[in-house]
Amino acid sequence: MKKVLFLLMLIIPILIFAQDEEPASDGLNMGGGIGTVLMGGETYSQIRLMPELVLGKFGLGLDIELLIDSEGNIREEDWDDFEDYVNKIYYLRYGQRGDSFFGKIGGFPYYTLGHGLIMKDYSNMLRYPQVRQLGVQLGGKLPFAGLELEVFTSNITENDILAGRIVTAPLKDMNLPIISNIKFGATVVHDANQYNGLLDSDDDNYADVFDDFPDNANYHNLVDYEIEFYQSLYEELFSDTTGFQNWFENSPTLNELRNPSMSELGEEEITVFGVDYEIPLLQTDLLFFSHYGEMAQIVDHNMGFIFPGFYAQFLIFQMNLEFRMYQDDFMPAYFNNLYEEQRAVVYGDTVILKESLLDYTTESKGWHASLTSNLFRVLSLTVTYEDMYGEDERVKSLWGKLAFNNTFIPKLSIAEVNYSQTGFEKLKYFKTPSSLIEGRLGFSMSANTELVGTYQERYVDLDGNGKIKGKDETIKTMNFGVEFRF
Repeated sequence: MKKVLFLLMLIIPILIFAQDEEPASDGLNMGGGIGTVLMGGETYSQIRLMPELVLGKFGLGLDIELLIDSEGNIREEDWDDFEDYVNKIYYLRYGQRGDSFFGKIGGFPYYTLGHGLIMKDYSNMLRYPQVRQLGVQLGGKLPFAGLELEVFTSNITENDILAGRIVTAPLKDMNLPIISNIKFGATVVHDANQYNGLLDSDDDNYADVFDDFPDNANYHNLVDYEIEFYQSLYEELFSDTTGFQNWFENSPTLNELRNPSMSELGEEEITVFGVDYEIPLLQTDLLFFSHYGEMAQIVDHNMGFIFPGFYAQFLIFQMNLEFRMYQDDFMPAYFNNLYEEQRAVVYGDTVILKESLLDYTTESKGWHASLTSNLFRVLSLTVTYEDMYGEDERVKSLWGKLAFNNTFIPKLSIAEVNYSQTGFEKLKYFKTPSSLIEGRLGFSMSANTELVGTYQERYVDLDGNGKIKGKDETIKTMNFGVEFRF
């Protein structure tokens, strides 16, 4: 049996799943695959199953992964506490935004509140499946004042990043042209501890960058691991071991060599809140056109504004055009698609919080525009551009996504690429700490089997020189393998 599995691992090197969150039809679906995983210096055979049940507005998806070592044993660390079992839930959902009640538990690849000035395209799946977070979204319509409510947490077991939004249409029953349709909203997002953005793979309360054994929960620094060496050294110097334990635990010299725990780093919270409004101006079968505005405040910092903002949906196009104004000490879309990576970053031995970067932002104003289109039913294109002017600088941001319609290319099941870069004066470098590249490509091998590959690149400027060079400053995630569904 082991030889058969070994041969399969050679033929199908790495599993990747490209399973949709919501299948096209009701019923029971099964997806999954087999492959190999390198973790903690050890290679595991991987068997993965993703059963999915959909009944009307209700949907349930599981992500069950078995990692088997060279001796045929299942990796126990994935099954030894309650959180491990909770994280086997890929998603559980009921309904969607706009329904009287809706909710979802699981992964959120893109999550936006309001018009995006506070939280836009936030993802709790940036490090998935290596790091799994079970997020929760709940919302619905309340039976008075046209109220709609929504709450969110990025991880129900930690509850670090919490968000909420309320929308009201107080003039809905007045039957006045245009004015009756006006909606007012309020949004708040809170990060209880930004330091928790540091990755702790073995959950031993020591971040990987400060852990000499990042995949072993029993040890976190070489000093404690080599206790026998220090004991023999102590005995050689003092002829016995009396007093060794006290010296070992309290020696200033040894404590300097020990790594700091997450608890020692402390807690730093941050909160952003705001209000907004939207007025539909024209609603026909061919055209929807609305005006909106939004204000956001970062607590203990400053404010940003969208006014005026316009949205239009016409034929194959969806467009946004906004004039934005930022005070100094403010950052738009603070909770963005890279937030999990940017919350806390280590440069040398220093932890830099994203909040500290606010000290370097200056007052600016300018235009923000986006265009989404389905071109001739062949290509789906989304481009967003921001151009902000300050007293001494000009800062730009760019986001883009291109996806092919798979019905026009035989055997092609999915093909898309995403790129983003924020906060640049000139598009001088393709790779920066604020850049992200993602791509997915899949080919159908049979009615129920696909060959799928994914790629992601993000960057960390470890030496602080403003340039991305070397393997250590580029974080790559690449998967290639077989997906099946029946």
